[in-house]
Amino acid sequence: MASIKARLGALTGAAALTAALAVTGATPASAEPDFKFDYFQLNRPGGGFIIDAWDGADFVGDGEWWRDPGDGKPGDTVVAYDGRADGYGIEAHLMTDPERIASTRGHAKGYEDRKSGNLREGSDWVMYVCVVKGSFHKCSKEVVVYA
Repeated sequence: MASIKARLGALTGAAALTAALAVTGATPASAEPDFKFDYFQLNRPGGGFIIDAWDGADFVGDGEWWRDPGDGKPGDTVVAYDGRADGYGIEAHLMTDPERIASTRGHAKGYEDRKSGNLREGSDWVMYVCVVKGSFHKCSKEVVVYA
């Protein structure tokens, strides 16, 4: 008898949740976009690296590593750029000590954040990019970049 009551209670709870989601138009928290990342070596004076973030075919933003000064850009700089007004931010991480994090969290579409500082020439560092919102984060693979 307890088993039937438990099943009935679970069924009633599931039905109530389904009805609430239908009425509010909400989706379960697990329905976050499935972000993907593309990786590119920068072909500009000074070199560098870009990690683009995508939601399907839609560009979300990117993280960049600017190796040396060029094209009016400072060297040894990690950059985060938010390319879409969706409530998500971009964080570009450079694993220095302390870690450098350029972040668009809390800013509007089109915002760019840069973190710079001199690094020993020829040294290698690990970089990765995350799409963030609240406690949610989806990160790219780590890549090696050079100063």
